[in-house]
Amino acid sequence: RRRPLSFPRRVGSCMPTDRQWQLLLLLAFAVAAGGTLLPMLRSGVRAFVGSSRTLMSAAAREPTGVSVCYITVPNAEEADKLAGKLVESKLAACVNVIPGIQSVYTWQGKVEKDNELLLMVKTRSALTDKLAAFVKLHHPYDVPEVICADITAGLPEYLSWVKESTVDP
Repeated sequence: RRRPLSFPRRVGSCMPTDRQWQLLLLLAFAVAAGGTLLPMLRSGVRAFVGSSRTLMSAAAREPTGVSVCYITVPNAEEADKLAGKLVESKLAACVNVIPGIQSVYTWQGKVEKDNELLLMVKTRSALTDKLAAFVKLHHPYDVPEVICADITAGLPEYLSWVKESTVDP
């Protein structure tokens, strides 16, 4: 019998809580659907933050200068190595390592299926090109997945922390 995945909680770390994981998965589904799930995402954000207006608004806003980038890696060793390098170089404020994803894709004319991990990287929007070049240089894949999206809402203190924790472009 398989045990459900559990994620460690560390005080002061950037590990998401269970409710944050739910929101992250909802966001990932919305991104994967090309934005067609945006109304569902908005209602999910409203449910997540409740009635508090100080956390974030569900309404679309202008970009905040912060982006989230998604990068797939083949194993935990590569995930730890790349995540550490991104944070040490200050190209990322925080990297969440999300285990247990399966990717199905076409490569060199064949349909492939691989178990991978997903890195969810928080950075300044102005650093996404540098981050992509850095990943390409340090990633084991010939063509690594690096996709980024602007963050349009979030806890203002967190967004400021991301900017303070990354290199000034």
